[in-house]
Amino acid sequence: MPPSRYAGRRSFHGTPSGGIVPAADVRIGYRRVTVGQTEVDIRTYRRFDDAGTPDWPEAPGEVVLVHGIGASERYYGPLIRELARTSIVHTLELPGFGSTPKPRRQLQMEDFGRIAVEALELAGISGAQWVGHSMGCQAVVEMALAAPGAASSVVLLGPTINDAERSAPLQALRLLQDCLGEPPAVNYILVTDYLRAGPRWYLTTLPVMIRHRIEDRLPDVVPPVLLVRGGKDPVVRADWLARLAAARPGTVTAEIPGQPHVMMYTRPRETAALIRTAVPKR
Repeated sequence: MPPSRYAGRRSFHGTPSGGIVPAADVRIGYRRVTVGQTEVDIRTYRRFDDAGTPDWPEAPGEVVLVHGIGASERYYGPLIRELARTSIVHTLELPGFGSTPKPRRQLQMEDFGRIAVEALELAGISGAQWVGHSMGCQAVVEMALAAPGAASSVVLLGPTINDAERSAPLQALRLLQDCLGEPPAVNYILVTDYLRAGPRWYLTTLPVMIRHRIEDRLPDVVPPVLLVRGGKDPVVRADWLARLAAARPGTVTAEIPGQPHVMMYTRPRETAALIRTAVPKR
């Protein structure tokens, strides 16, 4: 592995991204990986017993979590704690968001996907489930197209953009409607993450997200695909999820009743259970 492209790794306890407090038996590893001139932050959550050895009921799988526009790994906190019971969990913060520095140029969705794949390869992470939320679903689909055999399965939580509402004003309206249904803790995380990313990077990435047609890209994804929405999600409505599933035969859908867009925060146990159902049988 070329040392000039891999920034190394350190392990620590605490809140590396300003919000996730792991369970007492979960340890965090941190890596900043350089892909060309772009940097990506990856964190790894592993469960250990009192003796300091890995502690799982059976051989664990691995899961990679990719956040949505403006967000970071922080809103995945409750889901990480659930998934870490049985899996090694990695979070990947896309360039310009969370703690990852902004790149020198505006990235297209294909760029986000390619850079994420290369970062995982440099970090030695392979064969994992890839889970995206919101715009992270679009990035994960591009990851799956850039490296067709690298993921064991693909899980898309609240996948954007609804093909019937492909405009910034409509997306802003749906986001506002969703904020009214999210708990205060989620809104606080998202607002502070948006401010950290900065309005300029957010507003230049938003058109990239809106132009990207996930429904045209999903049919070529090779690994098994699971689509999940919250039952009260105004951003990802049931009819859109059905159209997206129909674009790729064999795609499975699920709904978590009564939940908003950030369903993995409000119902982490149910979301984790659905993610586990997408693990291919050995």
